Amino acid sequence: MSFLPIRYPKLFYCKALSRKKDRPKTLYLSFDDGPNPLVTEKVLEILKKYKAKASFFCKGKNADLYPEIFNKVKAEGHTIGNHSYMHLDAFKHKNKKWLSDVLRKSPVSEAYYFRPPYGHIFPWQYRVLRKKYKLVFWDVMVYDFRTDYSLKKIKKILFNKVRDGSIIVFHDNIASSQKMLPALEFTLEYYTKRGYKFEKL
Repeated sequence: MSFLPIRYPKLFYCKALSRKKDRPKTLYLSFDDGPNPLVTEKVLEILKKYKAKASFFCKGKNADLYPEIFNKVKAEGHTIGNHSYMHLDAFKHKNKKWLSDVLRKSPVSEAYYFRPPYGHIFPWQYRVLRKKYKLVFWDVMVYDFRTDYSLKKIKKILFNKVRDGSIIVFHDNIASSQKMLPALEFTLEYYTKRGYKFEKL
């Protein structure tokens, strides 16, 4: 039962976003785990190069640690989403502790959108949080955080899985950056040439 909701989010969370099917030639880039002053700055530069907008699901702790880069993301017109404070896994922590972490006051706690860490959330947690947030999953995960995924493999995902209205997940942290940054550039260049635009949620 634990993993059914994340395997079949539409079945359990019918009002959550995982793709915007009604938006032809439009893609939604999203970034989890930031902001990071070294990585997020580079992401912003690449997005600006292609005149693209995106959505940043930030950890509250990082927003507190790096207010300048967090405020820069907002100032450049991107959407901010809540990705919890400490990035706790709902499947590994008690319900009360996990919910407290998600709702902990921070620069991201009042955002409209919420993406659960690891995409893990139980239906009873969703019933609490849906009063405050719009839940966002994805339909394209690039796995830039996986050591067993090469840049070539990530590009193959981006080539084969992206569809009109796709919500694509990257990670703007140090560990993912070596593959994430060139993969992001590839995505923007490849799909811009094919007439796609990149919007924020």
